[in-house]
Amino acid sequence: MRLDLALLIIVPVMIAFGQFLFKMAGRQLSGNITRDLWNIAFNPYFIGAMALYGIASFLWVIAVSKTDISRAYPFMASGFVIVPVIGYFLLSEQLNATFFVGTALIVAGIIVVSYA
Repeated sequence: MRLDLALLIIVPVMIAFGQFLFKMAGRQLSGNITRDLWNIAFNPYFIGAMALYGIASFLWVIAVSKTDISRAYPFMASGFVIVPVIGYFLLSEQLNATFFVGTALIVAGIIVVSYA
C-alpha cells in the first residue's frame, strides 16, 4: 500500500478514536464550568485525545505533501462513519437506517473522489 493512501486511512481513524476519548472525558463532567475546565485539562482521556490529534496532525501534513489536498480531504469524511461505529461497539449507542444510507453515500463519495 502506498504511504499516502495508508496515511489517508490512518489519520481519520486516529481522529475518530480521539473523538471517543473526548466522549469518555465528557462523561466525567459535573456541570460547573470552572471545575469542568480544570478537570478536563488533567483528564487522562482528554490528554490521550489531544495526543492522538497531535500525532494525526503530523501524519496529515505528510499525507497532503504526497497527494493533492482535493483528493486527500474527502478521506476525512470517513470519520462520520467511524465515530458512530465506535460508539456502537464501545458505548452501546444505537445506529439506525439513516446512518447506513448516509454511510453508503459517504463511502461512495470517497471512492468517486479517490478514483477521479
